[in-house]
Order: sequence, then structure tokens, then C-alpha cells
Amino acid sequence: MKKVALLGGSFDPVHNGHVAMADAAIENLGVDEVWFIPSRKTPLKNHMLTSPKHRLNMLRAVCREHPKFKICDVELKRNAESYTIDTVRQLKDLYKDIDFTWIIGADQARQFQAWKEPEELLRLVRFAVADRDENLKNLTLPDGMVVMPMEPVEVSSSEIRDGKKLNLMPESVRQYILEQELYMPKWIQCQMDPNRFAHSCSVARLCRELAHAHGLDEHKAWLTGLFHDIAKDLPKEEQAKWVKAVFPPSALQEHDAIWHGYAGSEIVKRVYGIYDPVIQNAISNHVKGTSYDPYAMIVFIADKLDPLRGYDSSALYQACLHDLYNGFLLVKAENKAYLEKEKKQNGHS
Repeated sequence: MKKVALLGGSFDPVHNGHVAMADAAIENLGVDEVWFIPSRKTPLKNHMLTSPKHRLNMLRAVCREHPKFKICDVELKRNAESYTIDTVRQLKDLYKDIDFTWIIGADQARQFQAWKEPEELLRLVRFAVADRDENLKNLTLPDGMVVMPMEPVEVSSSEIRDGKKLNLMPESVRQYILEQELYMPKWIQCQMDPNRFAHSCSVARLCRELAHAHGLDEHKAWLTGLFHDIAKDLPKEEQAKWVKAVFPPSALQEHDAIWHGYAGSEIVKRVYGIYDPVIQNAISNHVKGTSYDPYAMIVFIADKLDPLRGYDSSALYQACLHDLYNGFLLVKAENKAYLEKEKKQNGHS
């Protein structure tokens, strides 16, 4: 009989821990394939799931890289909570010539008695419990469960949704998340205080509006605005490390208020996977307004004219919507005059 391991979950998003679990099943259980079963509603979790379309597309990206990985969408087609017992009965009825093993983690094994009809589940299908870093040491498994050794990958979907451990998911998944703007605000929220987070979201909105007005890529402009201050709340010594690693020594001789733009341009590439040099350039120059690339002009304008700054910049913003280049020059001139005024006042005081 064909042997298939079943791996259920929300996959919101799929990450390297899921991939490692599937690889371990192929290596240690001798199965021919691993089927990922994305849930529509998860009974023991309370967060709102990302749409099935996006979760399926992220799984498809992973399966394209692993020929023995497949997707089974029976739970997505069922407009109800995803109970494993219902899925097992359906699959055994549909595929009588397949020997199934259901894979679970140690955390799921610990709460297995809270599942719907646990005894019947154990009668119908074999369970393999992934043993990550000896998490099963103090757990007595019921009959019908076997241990499946695997190398630990300490990551969860919730961590990735919160902008943590972004290196622990397949690159194809990270790029899909960026393209579709999934989880993005939460990714930056944990890196800054609430006021800066609100400012970043507002700047991203203005960048999208300006791009639309001038026939530019709205998604690229939005990403630039959202991430422009990603390094602003880092300690100055951390900003300096990023600047020193990438930029010439003269960059550190500039005022430290400029460093976060330089640091941010490298952080978006290395941490978040934003490899577009246009976005990196725009973030690098957003403080000084020294680049005349359209996206750099857009983020400079949006940053300086953000209505959350508390002054009426609507007339100047309308001028920028009408004429990007000349509006940019007006904003630069006004910003220069403001900084000179501040300098004189501070010097006088």
C-alpha cells in the first residue's frame, strides 16, 4: 500500500519547522509522500486565520521545492471547524488503498485528550509524534502513537506573524508574504514605539497615494514608506554597527540623526528579504532627501508631510500630487528653512 503522512495545521504561514517535520516523516517513517492539510477553522486556536487563498499559495510555493510534498484541501472545502476525526474518516473513505499516519507535535500530544473523539482517532489511524529536542521525555504516549525523531526548529507561525525569526521560513514564502503585504504592519510594530508605528503606517499610505497619482508601483512605494523608519528606535550604537558594516567611514561622520536611514536600508534586505535596490536607496536617503529617484522623492515627501506631525501641510501635499519633482523641491526648501530656524533658536537659547 502507498504510505502517506498527514500534517494538519493552519500554516499561517508555513515555516521551516513544518518542512523539517515533513522531511523527518519521509526519512524516519518510510512514507512515500507527506500531505499538508490546511484547516479552515482551528478548534483549539483563537486567532483569525489568513485567507485560505494565501495559505494555499504559500504551501504551493513550498511543495514546488519538495516533490514528495502535496496539499490536501479537504478541510478547506468543509465550511466548518477542522476536526481531525472528520478528516480521517473522509480520507479513509476516499483513499482505501493508502496507509495513513498523522503527524503531530509534542504540544498537540499533550492536549490530545481535548481533541474530538480521541479514542476513535487512535483506532482509525496511527499517530507519529515529532520528538523535537526531547520534548517527549516526561510524556507517556497512548497506544497507537509512535515517536518520530527530528532535528528541532524552534519557530512558530505566531512568531513569524509578529515579525520574529523571519529567517526560519522558506525564502519563497517570505517573498510571497512581501508581495501580498501579509502580516506587514505587525512586522514593524514590534520594532518601534506606538507613535512611530502610527507614523510609519501613515507614511506608507501617503506613499501609495503619491505613487498612484504619478503612475508608479504602488506596492513598492507602500513598502518603502512602511519600512522607512525600521531602524529609528534602535540604540545609536546598534545603528552605528549597521552603518559601519556597509557604508564608507564618512557615513558615521554625519549627524547621528541620519544613521537610521542608512541602517534601515540594510536591515530591510538582510532581515526582511526586501532586495529591491530602489527601495533600499529610498530608505537610505529619506532623511536628507539626497536622491532624485521617484520612490526616494515620494518617501521624503510623505515623511515630511505626514499629517500626524501636527501641522497643516495639505496645500504642499496637493502640490506634490500634481507635480512630484517640483513638489519635492518645495518640501526640501521648506524642510531646510525649518531646520535652519530650529538651529538658530537652539543656538540662541
